[in-house]
Amino acid sequence: MRSALRIFVTIASLATAYLQCGALSARAEQISVFAAASLQNVMAEVITEFEAGTKHGVVASYAGSSVVARQVEYGAPADVVMLANANWIEFLSTRGYLQSGSVKSLYGNGLSLVVPVDSKLTSVSEDFSELSQILKADRIAMALVEAVPAGIYGKEALMSLGVWDRVKAGVVETDNVRVALALVALGEVAAGIVYTTDAQVENRVRIAAQFPPESHSQIVYPAAIVNGRDRPEVVEFLGFLDSQVAKKAFVRHGFSILDDAQ
Repeated sequence: MRSALRIFVTIASLATAYLQCGALSARAEQISVFAAASLQNVMAEVITEFEAGTKHGVVASYAGSSVVARQVEYGAPADVVMLANANWIEFLSTRGYLQSGSVKSLYGNGLSLVVPVDSKLTSVSEDFSELSQILKADRIAMALVEAVPAGIYGKEALMSLGVWDRVKAGVVETDNVRVALALVALGEVAAGIVYTTDAQVENRVRIAAQFPPESHSQIVYPAAIVNGRDRPEVVEFLGFLDSQVAKKAFVRHGFSILDDAQ
């Protein structure tokens, strides 16, 4: 009788544990987010807020937008992607890697020329006419100018201002914008072109100039769900990126909210 009772208690305990695990699983799921390197600080804050409110876990991976796009193309287990360039989102969308109708472009950014905080370089004039003269004897760090959005925008700006041909020989290309920022912070280069928000997270650099918005394509951050990964918690996270909590975090970190956000 006692043996049977012990067996019953054991089975009941296992059943209770199973049901509890199932309930916890139903309440808390893990979401995988692949995002542009320039989003690292703000996304950390947004993810913390989301996790606190939903109990779902979020794991984030950061790299240049081109790298993130290729990772998704090659089958990386991403649920949500958020890039720094509409062209790379289009690259994924046209190839069927993104959930139809899930793309949202919510936030924008600016582009700045940064220098080490103790640099003797004074602020550059609005027309950037002396930029090539200032940098002729030194190097300037930029993300890959043919692949990574920050580098693409930077090259566009320098070409628009008529100085690209005079400074391109001194350009040091990096895998992503945060590496370019680090080179400036370490004093390895005279200057760098980064997003304005990047300059705000590194106290070893200062902004020498901000590029006119009309000198480059609009900087936008589209987000989308990877095809086949539209689980309820993933849809919930994408929606949270458009919440007032997320918007306040993005603004605090120097991003702009797009007027025509969609």
